Amino acid sequence: MKIEVGVSGLTRPPVDALVPMAKALEESGIEAMWFADHFLHWYPPSVWTPDIFPQAATEPSPHTFMDPGPLMGAVATHTKHMYLGTGVTDAIRRHPAVIAQTFATLDHMSHGRARLGLGVGEAENIVPYGLPYDRTASRLIEAVEVIRLLWSTTDPVDFDGEFVQLRQAVIGLGPYGERPPEIWMPAHRPRVLRAVGRLADGWMPIIVDADEYRARLGDVRAASRAAGRPTDAVRPGLYVWIVCDEDGAVAERLLDAMALRLIALTAPAGLYEAAGAEHPLASKWGLLDFVPTELSRADALAAARAVPDEVLRSYYTWGTPDDIIGRLEPFMRAGCEAFNLTNVSPAADPALAPQAGARNLDIAAGLRAAARTITPTFAS
Repeated sequence: MKIEVGVSGLTRPPVDALVPMAKALEESGIEAMWFADHFLHWYPPSVWTPDIFPQAATEPSPHTFMDPGPLMGAVATHTKHMYLGTGVTDAIRRHPAVIAQTFATLDHMSHGRARLGLGVGEAENIVPYGLPYDRTASRLIEAVEVIRLLWSTTDPVDFDGEFVQLRQAVIGLGPYGERPPEIWMPAHRPRVLRAVGRLADGWMPIIVDADEYRARLGDVRAASRAAGRPTDAVRPGLYVWIVCDEDGAVAERLLDAMALRLIALTAPAGLYEAAGAEHPLASKWGLLDFVPTELSRADALAAARAVPDEVLRSYYTWGTPDDIIGRLEPFMRAGCEAFNLTNVSPAADPALAPQAGARNLDIAAGLRAAARTITPTFAS
């Protein structure tokens, strides 16, 4: 089977490092770069102190995110083959027509390599800004329908939705090539999984169990068939948190770092229940519910310390590069064809930042080699 390996793009200063990094990654064989779209990081400002985060001595805020659109445009003009996508944005902060125009523009700038990663949104990027955060699945599905409609023609269109109304609206910029940008969605729940099968080109969830992945991919494929699309209309991917070191014992110790415990508060309640515990923040969906600016220092640290070790070992894909490849092989057997590797090892230990890129390349090479020997057994 053929596997695509991508990595997370730089979305924090210094911006001058972005283009050289992207060019080097493309030359090294990395096939995609995915850019987060955040206002806030997962770290409460109350814990952003040098005793926990050495970076805090020189960086006044953990929330120094840049807008992914201009970053993707910059990379697009200096690369030739690498796909560039948001991992992911939402249609609450950005109107669907704005998204449609932005990605049509990026489609031209990249000569057809732009990917729209679009999800339901995360509370941390929406609630503090006074934006609506209800019926998120309905808002997402309608937004994809609107974007598809606007990309389908350069003529004026109407749309009567619950959240979006169009009256003789036009996006006159057609696609760079024969088709508009791909839409990738990180769906996990039944209704959005069905929408992926009906509307999307790619699927990029965070799922830590290969059997669950196979079952959810089966749901996507069934939805594609029900919509009259080919069974394999949607390319299956996986977003992966990587904690890596050449020494597996070091990688295991990194899991206990406060930074990674705080990120693990974004894990869904199901992972905590599997570990025989309740989510420390009483969150059902973790990543979707978490608003770090609402937590005091004491509450944040107490919640992070309450994360069970079993959750840390399941939420992160950890170990040596060979260990990580072995942990991801079952997902390839379950049908996964694309990985977005997000190496959070430097969050646990900033001294590991210089080697993180090399470890990603080691993992990418191993995944490609393993893929040559794997025949997926698809869910029907």
